[in-house]
Amino acid sequence: MNKYLIHDLQNYVEENSKYCKLLKERFVNEEKYTNNLLAIKRGLVFLNISDEPVRIFENRVNFVIWLGHRLTDYKGYELALYLGCKKMGITIPNALVEKCPDEIVDLIENTKHVKNIQGFNRDLKKVSFTPEIFFSVHKNIMSARAENLLDDLLSDIAGFGATSIKDAIRKIPQVYLNYLSPASLMKLIKKISFLLREITGKMEQELKNIDLYVLRLKEQLHDLYLEVENSLKNIIGNEVEKGVDINIITQKTSNLFSRFDRLFLGNIYHLKDYERRRSEILQYLQEEEDFKYSVEKRDSNRIIKIGDIYDDYMFYNKFGPSTKEEDKLFAKKLTHEFEQLHRQKSRSLSLLNTFEKRGLLSLEIDFDKIKAAYNSFIKQVIIPQYIGQCFLDIVNCLPPPNDQPQRLVNDLANLKVLSLEGKDILTLLKKNRDYSMDVKNFVEPFRKCITILVYDIRGSSYMGIKLHDAVREQKIKYKFAKEMADIAKKYGGFLLKDTGDGGLVWFAENSLSLYNRLYTESVTGRGIKLRSSIFTGADFDLISACDAGKRAVLCARDMVQRAEEFIRANFMHYREWFAGVAKRTLELDGITYALLPPEFKSLFRIGVGIASGMPSKDVVFCANSHGDPDLVGPIIADASLYSMERQPGRSVIICDLPTLANIILNIENFEYLIDEDDFKKYVKGVDDLRKANRGYKFTDHKISIIPKGVHYLEELNKNKAVVDAEISDIQIDKSYLYNHQQKNIKLVYEVKNI
Repeated sequence: MNKYLIHDLQNYVEENSKYCKLLKERFVNEEKYTNNLLAIKRGLVFLNISDEPVRIFENRVNFVIWLGHRLTDYKGYELALYLGCKKMGITIPNALVEKCPDEIVDLIENTKHVKNIQGFNRDLKKVSFTPEIFFSVHKNIMSARAENLLDDLLSDIAGFGATSIKDAIRKIPQVYLNYLSPASLMKLIKKISFLLREITGKMEQELKNIDLYVLRLKEQLHDLYLEVENSLKNIIGNEVEKGVDINIITQKTSNLFSRFDRLFLGNIYHLKDYERRRSEILQYLQEEEDFKYSVEKRDSNRIIKIGDIYDDYMFYNKFGPSTKEEDKLFAKKLTHEFEQLHRQKSRSLSLLNTFEKRGLLSLEIDFDKIKAAYNSFIKQVIIPQYIGQCFLDIVNCLPPPNDQPQRLVNDLANLKVLSLEGKDILTLLKKNRDYSMDVKNFVEPFRKCITILVYDIRGSSYMGIKLHDAVREQKIKYKFAKEMADIAKKYGGFLLKDTGDGGLVWFAENSLSLYNRLYTESVTGRGIKLRSSIFTGADFDLISACDAGKRAVLCARDMVQRAEEFIRANFMHYREWFAGVAKRTLELDGITYALLPPEFKSLFRIGVGIASGMPSKDVVFCANSHGDPDLVGPIIADASLYSMERQPGRSVIICDLPTLANIILNIENFEYLIDEDDFKKYVKGVDDLRKANRGYKFTDHKISIIPKGVHYLEELNKNKAVVDAEISDIQIDKSYLYNHQQKNIKLVYEVKNI
C-alpha cells in the first residue's frame, strides 16, 4: 500500500466536483474565447494590422491576468496587461503604452461600449445612413448572397448527419436562417424533412404502437377492476354470509388487494413510461411546425448587434465579391424597401436622397454608391469597434473590484485555487492535476452511492422511568417519531424502521419510489397511521444516487431542528418530574434549565449517524426472516455507531468521509471555513487550508461539516471505535483506508447548523 496525505483525497474531490465544473462554465467560456480570438485575427487581417501581438492568446481556452505587480513581471504580456488595466479602469503608465503596438492601442482607445447598430447614429450619418437605411441595405446584401448560395447548401446538407430538425438547424450557418426568403426556407425545411423521412417514419410507427399499447393497458385495468369486483362478491357470498372464520376472510381479502395493488401499479408505471415516450415523439414531430412558425414570425426590424453584423460580413466576404445575379437581386429587393420608406414618409428620406438621382423617365438609385457607403461604415466603424470589444473581452482580471458581492469574490478565488495555474498570467489547467490511481479509484465510486441514516432519541429510557405510564410514553414517542418520519419522506428517504427509540432511513435514487411501491399507508378511525407491505420479493434493487449524501445530511439537519422545537414546545409538560428544581428559581416558567439534571437536558435531543457506500458491497436490500424488507451491510452498523455520539445538552450529527465526498462531488456550491473578505488573503488562506484535512460551509443549506476524528473499523469496543483524533497521512488499498499502524479506518465528520 502507498502512503498519501488526507488532503490529497479532498483536493481531488474538490477539483472534480460539480461546483468546480460550474465555476469553469460560469467564468471560463471556451467557445466565446475561441470566437473572440478568431474575430480579432480576422479583423486585424481585414484592417491590414499584423496579428503577431495576439499570439500570446493562442493555445489557450481562457486568459486571466493578475494585476498589481511590477511591469517587468509581465514581460512578453504587456498587451494583456494594458488590456487588463483598461478594462478595470486603472491608470496606464506611459512605459506600458510604449510597449504595445500603436495600431492596437489606437483601436482600443476608440472602442465604445455600444452593442447594437442603433448606438452609432452619428457615425451612420457621416455616410448618409440611418439605422433604418443601414439595416435595409445589410439585410438585402446578405439575403442576395444567401439566396445565391442556397443550392450549394441544399447539396451539402446531406453530409451534415442530422438526426432531427433541431440538429440540422444548429449546423446551418445563421446567415441562411436570418436572411433567406420564406420560400427558400421552406425549400430548406423540405430538404431536411426528406433526409429525415426514415427516422420520422419510425417515430410515427412507434407512436401508433404506443397508442395501441396504451389502449391494451387500459383494457387490462378495466378487466382487473372487474376481476377484483367479482372476487369481492365471492368473498362476501361464500365466506362472509356463511360465517367463515374472520381470519380466513381477512387473509383472502388481503391477498386479493395485494395482488390488485401490484398489478394495478405495474400497469400505471407502464402507462407513465409510454406517456413520456409519446411526448418525446410528439415533440420531435412538432419541430418542423415550430420552425415554420418561427420563420413566419421573424422580426425584420429587430435590434441588430454589431457582433452579428461582423459575423454576417465575414461570412459574406468569405465567398468574394458579389455576382451579377446577387447585384440584381439586391437592387430589386432594396428598391422595393426604399419605395416603402417613401410611402411611409420615413424620417430617413432626407438622407435617402443622397443615393437617388433623376433619370429621364423616373427616379434612379445609385446602388454602387450605397454599397460603397455600407462597406466604408463596416470597415471604419463596425470592424474596429467589434475587434476592440473582443480585445477587452478576451482578458479577464484578478483580483475583482472591491464593490463586488462577497460571494462572487469567493467564487473567483475558488476558481483560481481549483482550476487555474500560473502566477501573474493564469490559464485553465489543460488537464487535471496528477493524482494517483489509488486516489481516483477510492473517490470516484462515491460520486453515486447509497446513504444510511440512523437516528437515536436521547433520554427515552429515562422518560419511561419517570413516567411509569406506558400509554403516555407511547403517545409522546409516537408524536415525536411521526415528525421524524415526515422529514425523512420530505427528502425522499425510505423509512425502514421505527424502533421507538429511533429509526433507520436510507437514501438512494429509487428510495422514495420504492417505498411507495412496497407500502400502502392508511389512517384508522382513531387517527393511527398504518402501513402494510405489498412487495413481491423481486423489488430489492438499490440504485445509487448523486444526491444521497446531501439529502441524508439535510434530513438530519431538519430532524435536529425539529427536535429542538419539540423540546421547546413540550418543556413544561414534564415539569412535575423535577418539582425539587422548580422551587429554586423562576427563570423559565418556574424552572431554570441550567439547573436540571443531565438526563433531562438530553431528553428528545437526537444523535444522527450517516454512512454511505456501494450497493451489494456495503449494503443490500433484502427480505428478513419474517418476510419484511430489511437492509444488511457494514454501513448500517457504522451509521448506528455514529448515532451514539453524545454531547452534553445538544443533538449531534456525524457522517463518514464517503458521505462528505458524495456531497462535495455533486453539490452546486461549497465554501471554505475562512472568514476573510480580502481577495488575496482569502486565496492565500484557501491555499494553506488545502494542505490539511478540512471542513466546509454550505451557506445555502445553513450547515457546516467539520473534521471530527477517526473510526477504527475493526475495534469491537464501541466506546473506543470512534475517537477524536487528527491524522495527516493514510494508506489506500482499493476502497479502504489505513493509518500508519495498518489499522482499517474511516474519517468521520460532524455536521453543524450555522
